[in-house]
Amino acid sequence: MQDLAARSGAVLTEGTEPLTLVPVTAGAAVLKDALAGPGTVVAYKFGRQAGEVAEALRETGRIGDAVWGSALGLPEESVRPAGELDGEPLPYLSTLIAPPRRDGGRGGKL
Repeated sequence: MQDLAARSGAVLTEGTEPLTLVPVTAGAAVLKDALAGPGTVVAYKFGRQAGEVAEALRETGRIGDAVWGSALGLPEESVRPAGELDGEPLPYLSTLIAPPRRDGGRGGKL
């Protein structure tokens, strides 16, 4: 999570925002509930459910600032905007960071 945030420039939290960690192996409903709440959501192990994850991001309006990554630090490393998720399966250990909608832009809650 922290390596992906650093490589992508994603801000994990500002001020008193919560940070929610979700293994997508728990199901898409758990992810949707987390995305509907406040704060940043970090989703792990979502490779096989990449299509469901993209759908949940679109439904909750969180796809714009979300990023995903896999194989960080390895030759096959991938760090991409979540908007590029096309439903194709990804590596099992893919991680997603979905920041909250922040009025006032980055740093507005500091």
